[in-house]
Amino acid sequence: MRLADECALVTGSTSGIGKAIALEFGAQGAKVGVHGRNVERGTAVVDQIVSGGGTARFFPADISIETACAALVAAVRDWAGGLTILVNNAVGGSLSGVETHDSKVGDMDTAHWEAAFRMNATAPMWLSRAAIPGMVAAGRGSIINISSRQAERPSGGLSAYAASKGAMNALTRAIAVEYAANGVRCNTISPGYVLNERRDAEIPPERRVRFEGMHLTRLGEASDVAHAAVYLASAESGFLTGINLQLDGGSSIARALVIG
Repeated sequence: MRLADECALVTGSTSGIGKAIALEFGAQGAKVGVHGRNVERGTAVVDQIVSGGGTARFFPADISIETACAALVAAVRDWAGGLTILVNNAVGGSLSGVETHDSKVGDMDTAHWEAAFRMNATAPMWLSRAAIPGMVAAGRGSIINISSRQAERPSGGLSAYAASKGAMNALTRAIAVEYAANGVRCNTISPGYVLNERRDAEIPPERRVRFEGMHLTRLGEASDVAHAAVYLASAESGFLTGINLQLDGGSSIARALVIG
């Protein structure tokens, strides 16, 4: 039980990487606030944690709204009796149900640019701002930002996503510097291509080969990110803060078969 006595909020944890992190946190003894917009999927994640002997509750919230972020953190803290771990995993590029699309800078839609920054940089700041005072009071805390290798090696046509994740990485460093003396650490995980249970349910063989070629080892799985998150959330990583963990199968250190 590497996270016994810890209380965690994992945003965007009804599927994919967030779900894997929430499940692993629950298995390691943390009380887990599961967050998302889909009540059915969120309840299913909670049920899975509880059936494994863990403690969890679903908290719906639209974190593109400033007041909703503060309310979410307060609700989880009140339920769990504190909040010592925050995982900023939720991602998005549209607001209020208006669909926009990422693009090259020369074709960028301002609404999409601002939505990407709100979800990928501003919302994590709002959530961290709400969580930090309680962590400082507790004398410990771990904030984990789930970023992307796109922030360091962007693909064409994803400029808003890459730039907003780059801002998230800078936020990580700022928090690490500002609150190290208070026992609050902040780190980033930048995964390579991670198989998603919904998006990649029927991935064509040729597409899989292309994605595999982006890495020196193999395609990532959500569990790989979850295991890294447990380490960064636990006391085992007490000497680490402000890092950007490139969890990408080696593609950040060498040119793989395919540039991704």
